[in-house]
Amino acid sequence: MSDTKAASTSIQVLSRMFSLLDTLARDGGAVSLKLISEQTGLHPSTAHRILNDLAVGGMVERSGPGSYRLGLRLLELGNLVRTRLDVRDLAVRPMQELHRLTGFPVSLFIRQDDDALCIERTVSERNGVQVTRVMGLRVPLTSSAAGKILLINESGSALQGLTGVHPGLHAELSVIRQSGMAQEGEGQDPSLQLTAAPILDDQGRVTASLALNAPAARMSPEWGEALKNTAQRISSTLGWHHG
Repeated sequence: MSDTKAASTSIQVLSRMFSLLDTLARDGGAVSLKLISEQTGLHPSTAHRILNDLAVGGMVERSGPGSYRLGLRLLELGNLVRTRLDVRDLAVRPMQELHRLTGFPVSLFIRQDDDALCIERTVSERNGVQVTRVMGLRVPLTSSAAGKILLINESGSALQGLTGVHPGLHAELSVIRQSGMAQEGEGQDPSLQLTAAPILDDQGRVTASLALNAPAARMSPEWGEALKNTAQRISSTLGWHHG
């Protein structure tokens, strides 16, 4: 009984939160608590309590006594989603072309918390090379080539807050920055090698990691350059222009 009650309460709170955010979004500016209460049908004390919790997370901002508006945290999250969707859309054809050139799978990783999350991967099918969405495949940022690429813009203090940081990570990231690539053995198969290169947004920040999975014995310098060139092409379409 207690589990059912807790689940019901959780859903109710989320429903009320969405209603509050929708009300603020419709107005576009600061809205008084009285008007918010009237439009959502929530008691002022209930609306006030939830709005204050949303303000702690940056989803809502207080705008004068008894007034609220949407917070900048929503803009930050929206920009992250926009960037990810853009990367997915713009990376599909270059990933297919790189797969055709090398004959091996190409993967696209983004950062999620302390992990690199694979969101797309190429596969060979009878009708050609396709890009499929991957669900749930993730590797640690600090111990994977795809993850380390996503860390090359991080400062020393930011790195210390990650799990799995080892003493040689700073020096390793410095080498990766200079070469523009990271390499490692792939999973439990020592014969495979994952090579990754950064995809940059219009501000020059790493927004994704492009990785090539190939047998270590067949990974040639030419393929490494092709991987970097492909990542640079995608970066250019995102608005990055190296001066």
